[in-house]
Amino acid sequence: MSDHETIFLGLDLGTTGLKVSLLDDGGRLIGSRHEEHPIHSPQPGYAEQAPHAWWDGFVTCCRALAEQHPREFANIVGIGLCGQMHTQVYLDGQGRVLRPAITWMDQRTTEIVEAINGDETARALVFQETSNFATTTYTAPQVQWVQENQPEVWKKTAHVLVAKDYIKYRLTGQLVTDDSEASGTLLFDTRKRAWSEPMFDFFSIPRERFPAVAPADEIIGHVNAEAARVTGLRTGTPVANGSSDNSASALGAGMIHAGQVTLIIGTAGVISVCSDRPLPDDQGRTLCWDYCLRDKWITLGITQTAGESLNWFKNAFDRGDTGAPEESGDIFEEYNQAVAGVADGADGLIFLPYLNGERTPYWDPFARGVFYGVNLSTRKAHFIKAIMEGVSFALRHNIETVESLGITVDQVRAVGGGLRSQAWLDILGKVLGKPIVTVSAPDTANLGNALLCGRALGRFTDLEAAVAEMATTDQAMDFGRPAEIYDQQYGIFLELYERLEGTFKRSAGL
Repeated sequence: MSDHETIFLGLDLGTTGLKVSLLDDGGRLIGSRHEEHPIHSPQPGYAEQAPHAWWDGFVTCCRALAEQHPREFANIVGIGLCGQMHTQVYLDGQGRVLRPAITWMDQRTTEIVEAINGDETARALVFQETSNFATTTYTAPQVQWVQENQPEVWKKTAHVLVAKDYIKYRLTGQLVTDDSEASGTLLFDTRKRAWSEPMFDFFSIPRERFPAVAPADEIIGHVNAEAARVTGLRTGTPVANGSSDNSASALGAGMIHAGQVTLIIGTAGVISVCSDRPLPDDQGRTLCWDYCLRDKWITLGITQTAGESLNWFKNAFDRGDTGAPEESGDIFEEYNQAVAGVADGADGLIFLPYLNGERTPYWDPFARGVFYGVNLSTRKAHFIKAIMEGVSFALRHNIETVESLGITVDQVRAVGGGLRSQAWLDILGKVLGKPIVTVSAPDTANLGNALLCGRALGRFTDLEAAVAEMATTDQAMDFGRPAEIYDQQYGIFLELYERLEGTFKRSAGL
């Protein structure tokens, strides 16, 4: 290896842990380290984290990578970051943390959000200014809660930073965020890509407490002496602004053109659709945020329990004599083999994957899972295949909802653990009837970070060429149109929710 090889350091600050990776300018993953951080729940519905745990984890990862890959670590030319959206840190005038960070999972703002959405004028203002609607995940309602319930903290608060921007602050001393992260605050005009003064007024938040906004692909500062001392990074190393984890992952999966879709089947199922213009949904079904690229927007649809539906089945029905679950890898391979003998459509069995409510397009916390069509011929393998099919139906509904806003989905780029299953991937292809390619990169978030950092440094002047080289794919499939049996069952799938919506709510009241 040349002593002058170009190396990027990427940081992906997730909800339960952070991953730090070294990548070269061809997108090759050289080394990676992961550190977990806990979620604290001091009261029911609360979900908080300690910002110092993020920083300590980052320091630990850097030191480990420096030891394992000393030459590459010494050749780092820039740092790219992404992180969990919405989660916010409160700092005083000296940059000291005033309270634990409130994460996107936190539900303490339920009453605040219900009051906003229940007021027609307020809801209209929020949509007009942000192209979105209030939910408990957004930053602004959580800041309002702090104002109302912890005035002593708010009085001392000089700065509010989203999670990954706190790491940037520790690295560089700079207070700055990017368009994609700002979109998740409910204080940002996604059309104009600028802070919304009417929203700051609505939430009674002084504008100066939030940082400046800059594009994701800009260098916003350099590693300072103190950060260099504790991490081993070179003083003066450039730090890119970075983006939300969703945007970086989508870019790392190769999503740069309007009409492309990144689809993730992890715990949840997420579709992210790229567009040349904002696509606000006045029915409040999808999310409209700024993408990490300057001239692109991203529309999101989210299925609450995607891969988690199959994980639930495993934990509920495939536990050994001791009550412990069987080895995940083995049992999921058994599932893949089992469904091979089941006809498409699972002999009439249909699954509604609403085990913990549903987000897009219903945003219904009362919805619950349903198996419909059980008969005397139904076997265990039918249930497994129906789960894969039901999640695929929900993702098709997500894509069709986005398409109803005026964009055609041309290609789906698939990532996530659930799609390591060839059986599930085939089902998804037949349900969607869209061209699907799987992405080979093992760490799309940090690959996206490297692409943004390289662009900020002027090393990837042709981003399309860089993405084509680095965001490679494994396989492609195109069934042309949805399979006939799935087209028929999809209609029943939609009808089942429509008929059960009121029943779900009545059941919750019991």
